Amino acid sequence: MSPRVTEAYKEEKRASILAGALHCFLDKGFQATTADDIARHLRISKGTLYGYFASKEEIYIQLAHARMDDMIESLNALYVETSSAKAMLLHMFDRFRRQPLDELRKWLTFHLEFTTYASRRPELIYSNRAYLDKALNLLSRILASGKRSGEFRADLDDSSAAYLFWAVRDGLAMSFLLDGDETEYRRILDDMEAMVMKHLKA
Repeated sequence: MSPRVTEAYKEEKRASILAGALHCFLDKGFQATTADDIARHLRISKGTLYGYFASKEEIYIQLAHARMDDMIESLNALYVETSSAKAMLLHMFDRFRRQPLDELRKWLTFHLEFTTYASRRPELIYSNRAYLDKALNLLSRILASGKRSGEFRADLDDSSAAYLFWAVRDGLAMSFLLDGDETEYRRILDDMEAMVMKHLKA
């Protein structure tokens, strides 16, 4: 009789596969990375890999959601402590600052490659959209909370402001995709934070 596999073991294995796949994706790119590459890096069989994920596309989607879920979890914990929408936004900027520019470039290149790939595959567009909606809804909820508490302007359109926030954030990241140094990036990120907080101020 084969040993019983616990849910905790399965979750640990899934997390291990996601971490290994991310390493491969960032190293070789999404399209160039194969299931064989991931299995070889993790020293597991392809059968084991496919026992947890149906495809490398599913792995990417799970990685993206895990990244966003981690931010949501940390923000929810902060809200329990402070009940402050402003503190939550400042926490997001702190997370942006803590991410090294080289790491951001690798992740953004990987994300852009997958987005281009998904644009030609209708079955992936919905999954990618769900990730984007999660990011927009997260910020919309923070902004709505800030309006209710009087921290942010009452006339603010939550949805439009959320779109603009991520557009500015992504635009800044894109402008440093190929070159630019860490000091300049952080200086402009500080300016973005000041601009956003000034725009939101009640």
